[in-house]
Amino acid sequence: MNARTLLFVCTGNTCRSPMAEGLARHLLAHGLVPGDRNWQIQSAGAWASLGSPATPEAVEAMRRLDVDISTHRSQPLTRDLIDWAAIIIGMSQAHIDQVLSMNPAARGKVIRLDPERDIEDPIGRSQDVYDQTARLIRRLLETRLKELAR
Repeated sequence: MNARTLLFVCTGNTCRSPMAEGLARHLLAHGLVPGDRNWQIQSAGAWASLGSPATPEAVEAMRRLDVDISTHRSQPLTRDLIDWAAIIIGMSQAHIDQVLSMNPAARGKVIRLDPERDIEDPIGRSQDVYDQTARLIRRLLETRLKELAR
């Protein structure tokens, strides 16, 4: 089977989407969700600069879940990334809207991680908030990845 391409999108690509990218890689690589492990996964920020590291709190939250995102560097959302991805998962409706404003043809491949609500940005908040956000992203990803594996 050909590799599947998955893009996570948040605001600055230093908290939520790098955590989601790291967690998705971890869950798939360790067989913690069923289905094909042959995925290519990236993340980007709808309003990101290029080359910023993940926040120290995001790195620590992931370390606590046995996931290493310490080498992550941010990248801005581009039309090329939107075109590359078979599936785009946004952390909020604003991220979905930005993807669609850049490429309206992406409508059929863009979803929000939580269909019910936005994942709040933990930037500038406590380690506890980052840990809660990481656990929430993991729970939601387990569901989403199972859906995508069908």
